[in-house]
Amino acid sequence: MRFSALHGRSRPIGTVQNITNDTVTIQRLRLQFLVNGEPKKLQISTNLHTSFERAGSTDDLKYSINYAVLSRQLLDYSKENAKRSFPTYNNLGMHIFNDILCNLKACRSAKVEISRQLDAGGEFGVEMERTKADNGEFICDKLTRDQININGLRCMAVIGVFTFERFKKQPVVLDITIPMKFDGQTKVPGFNESLAMKIRQYVEESNFKTVEALSINVNKMILQGLPEDDAKVSVSVRKPDAIVGAESVGVQSDRTREQIHDINSVAKFDSSAASTDKFQIPNLNSESQMKVETTSISHHIAYLAFGTNQGNQLQNINNALKALEAKKIHIIATSSLYRSKPMYYLEQADFFNGCLKVSTDLTPEELLKELKDIEYNILHRVKKFANGPRSIDLDIILYDNLIVNTPDLNIPHIRMLERTFVMLPLCELVPPDMLHPVTAEPLHSHLQQLLTGEKKVDKNKQESSDLWTIVPIQKEDGSVRYMEYGSIHKKSKTQLMAILNVTPDSFSDGSVDNLRMSNAMDRVASMISNDVDIIDVGGCSTRPNSVQATEDEELSRILPVVKAIKKKYGDKILVSVDTYRARVAEETIKAGADIINDISAGMFDDKMYSVVAKYGVPYIINHTRGNINTMTSLTDYNATPDGNFVIYNERTTEGEIEIGEIGKELSKLMCKMFQQGIKRWQLILDPGLGFAKGLSANVMVIRNLPYFKRYKQLDKRTGQYISFDNIPVLLGPSRKRFIGAITGKNPAKKRVEGTGACVAAGIGFGSDIVRVHDYMEMKDVCLMSDAIYKGIY
Repeated sequence: MRFSALHGRSRPIGTVQNITNDTVTIQRLRLQFLVNGEPKKLQISTNLHTSFERAGSTDDLKYSINYAVLSRQLLDYSKENAKRSFPTYNNLGMHIFNDILCNLKACRSAKVEISRQLDAGGEFGVEMERTKADNGEFICDKLTRDQININGLRCMAVIGVFTFERFKKQPVVLDITIPMKFDGQTKVPGFNESLAMKIRQYVEESNFKTVEALSINVNKMILQGLPEDDAKVSVSVRKPDAIVGAESVGVQSDRTREQIHDINSVAKFDSSAASTDKFQIPNLNSESQMKVETTSISHHIAYLAFGTNQGNQLQNINNALKALEAKKIHIIATSSLYRSKPMYYLEQADFFNGCLKVSTDLTPEELLKELKDIEYNILHRVKKFANGPRSIDLDIILYDNLIVNTPDLNIPHIRMLERTFVMLPLCELVPPDMLHPVTAEPLHSHLQQLLTGEKKVDKNKQESSDLWTIVPIQKEDGSVRYMEYGSIHKKSKTQLMAILNVTPDSFSDGSVDNLRMSNAMDRVASMISNDVDIIDVGGCSTRPNSVQATEDEELSRILPVVKAIKKKYGDKILVSVDTYRARVAEETIKAGADIINDISAGMFDDKMYSVVAKYGVPYIINHTRGNINTMTSLTDYNATPDGNFVIYNERTTEGEIEIGEIGKELSKLMCKMFQQGIKRWQLILDPGLGFAKGLSANVMVIRNLPYFKRYKQLDKRTGQYISFDNIPVLLGPSRKRFIGAITGKNPAKKRVEGTGACVAAGIGFGSDIVRVHDYMEMKDVCLMSDAIYKGIY
């Protein structure tokens, strides 16, 4: 006889170790038994641990367990005991161990599962494990376990944070495991099929925002009645319909008593809390609750949304802003202004919408009261029915980080996440990492879900969710005109701004002939016949190192021309005035000028902001550095320290670094503008081609226009957030020196083709307005570029 070594001992070849890792299974054998006097249709599963070593080598079933024979034995046992009532499922399980399985000599240990399909869906059952002792009986030891299983418990619940989730119950599925020591006889009160029904009732009457909270509260319910202190209960909650393309998503919580804080604090809900007739958001988080009478906070930050579609909409908005300030509700920042299609009630005029960031010492309820006073008593809103026409509508969108849920007020606003006309302007006022207080998801992420179509527009609710950026032009007689730009699909026609210099010394077309009114008006007539959109009148050359005309000289050149254009053409053409002087701006606005184009963005005259704010005109802010005599020496755009600023745009290339520096400098000026009352919807941005920039920098500005248009920064000290999102952008490459440097074309008048290339590229990269000398040639460039890049023709 031969031997082989095993763990230091010798054994004959052909003998085997006591291997018990093999399993013979029976899955969900359908049988009927009486349990506690009631007939139950059950599924019984067994896992029998044995060794296949001899059966596998001899191919002889006598060395294993015959599942066919065992299945018949279980079926016979059901028939033989048809009139016998077992007090509990676990008692039935113990009898299966002792009356049937103990006779299986090859079985070393076993697991028995007994379950029943619940009437309303899901299963309730027990799971028991036993090890066979030397005397052939099955016993509990450290390696075995017993547990109650509730699987696939399907409930319909109001759960989630989105509007559609609050107005419609959705399915949630629970899988629960409860460790329990079974002796085969003892009944543990409440731990039977009625527990599943109790859990289902709780879930269907609940009103949680998160499946996490639902899971933990179900855990608490179970642990409260569990006799074993150290048992760990597992609760899995799945939402099968939450994510398109996923079978389900969800969470699982495993907890013992010691791991749960305040085990007796199971969240309770009014039976109406789960109603789908009204929107309610529970708030179990004490951090987001505020008791007004005890708060030590004196100033709160709130975000308001406004909308109007009756009468003079711009006047309605401005009157509402004045009323807010009169009530000590200080406006910190405004969004852009948008035109939107009506929502919910479609048979009405388009709306003008926007958002405000305000500071107030009012409580949410007090703030709401003041907003309603403005709507109904000051602006005389008449509400004939919900979601109908209105002179003004003011809503609280956010208030600090609070969650408010009262019959009269919900904060965050209950429908904000389905409204593009709220989310787009709101995200101009809040940084990308600011979270929605309920969803804990960035507000910008919610906006992207709307913009990318992840959340489909219900045509029964709104014809289209497209928005148009509005730049309003209000005249002294109260009438209003608007420039419009596609905010979402960027498919608005490029506006052509034609340069009308009434100067003798401009860099490319300076001539004393420019000072003759007849010549100026002839050019105006030509511009209008060639369908330019804006005429930009300039009376002071801004070429580097040029001698600046006096304020009076500039006015004497510009004012007569502006008056003449407006007298002859009225509102047929928009007139912009190219000036950095506040007095010139004010006098020309009074004469009818529509737009102020400031090459210094207010740096050259500290009174400019007050003038622009006073008259509410569109304000083109051009980036430059230094002054007329020093700008050419200030062309270093190496990255500077961010300091107290958070820049949300990654800067990896030289061009992105340059645009980042331009963005920082323009943002600093924009903060001052907003503090002095200029509204965001008045602004048009110009990155400043040719101003304090060398050849390479000018090229990079054009190439990086998309980066420029999405620039974002936050001042950590003041909380001021500046973004360029959706602000129209003007590009002025016309005949600039960098074109001559690249093409070798001089004088400036020969740079028409180079200008055309810059205009086409600028439109392709996102410019909304182009400022040019050669308007006839550039008109065709704009038309072709719009056709190619925007599909407009």
